[in-house]
Amino acid sequence: MTKRRQKILLGIGIFFLLLFSGPRLDSDLGNDWIVGDERPLIIAHRGGADIFPENTMVAFEGAAMIGVDMLEIDFQLTSDNRLITMHDDTVDRTTNGTGAVINMTLEEILNLDASAKFTNSTGGNPWNGSHLAPVTIEDILDRFIESPHRLSLEIKNEGDAGKVAAEIMFLEIEERGMEKRIEVGSFHIESIQAFREISGGTIATSGVKSEIRKCIMIPMFQLDRWWLDPGSVSILQIPTEGGGFDLATEGVVNRAHQHGQAVQYWTINDRGMMDHLIDIGADGIMTDDPILLRQAISDAGYNLPESWS
Repeated sequence: MTKRRQKILLGIGIFFLLLFSGPRLDSDLGNDWIVGDERPLIIAHRGGADIFPENTMVAFEGAAMIGVDMLEIDFQLTSDNRLITMHDDTVDRTTNGTGAVINMTLEEILNLDASAKFTNSTGGNPWNGSHLAPVTIEDILDRFIESPHRLSLEIKNEGDAGKVAAEIMFLEIEERGMEKRIEVGSFHIESIQAFREISGGTIATSGVKSEIRKCIMIPMFQLDRWWLDPGSVSILQIPTEGGGFDLATEGVVNRAHQHGQAVQYWTINDRGMMDHLIDIGADGIMTDDPILLRQAISDAGYNLPESWS
């Protein structure tokens, strides 16, 4: 067989593989998070980590008083199977304690001061010595159950701990009937898949890196009409660039919208990039500085979310 004939047969094989691989399944839940012609959602990353001690109730309540649409919150599992607000695997960076969260009890975590190492943009710490403890998922949901805010919850654990965290998170959300106001994400495929299975597709989820790569790259090369959906990805939470590609483009946003997926960018603390993302129609902008983002959105001529307390 000649090389030319081999190439022709290979091309035919790829064509039929794409043709019969099935249509791409659109995400119904994602449509609830697409803002359309409205402004992007103002998402306070960890409650606004440039302004407040991250992942504390002071941060979440402070962001709500500033006026945001959504709070982004990280959760880690304790040794006694409680979900607590913490970004890192250890408590070292943000508290006056040391050790892995998974090896500590809830009581031990609540005795820590999550404001101990905070400094704001001027180098100060208005909460020095005030003992701001991390927060349980129960307290977070109860505090904001009557608020107008959406919540973006992230499962930080992986493996078996991630699966346990996924089950606990879903049960707490379901108990309060907050399914439509919450999106859930994780960097770990087994954790987010466990959450999707437990929730039965009732809560919007963002994709992990491998899923996001498919969601962006395959439509980018116009192969999405033959592409079978890789999972229940309702929301693409992405940086502005990745893998050598500019992801902060109108094309990326529009292609995601065509398939019922919202696009939220993280973590944006630069005013110029905020302006750009507003212009291209991003559905959400995650920031450590919600005051700066509010100014950018106001300058673009949009109304702002009201303060809430």
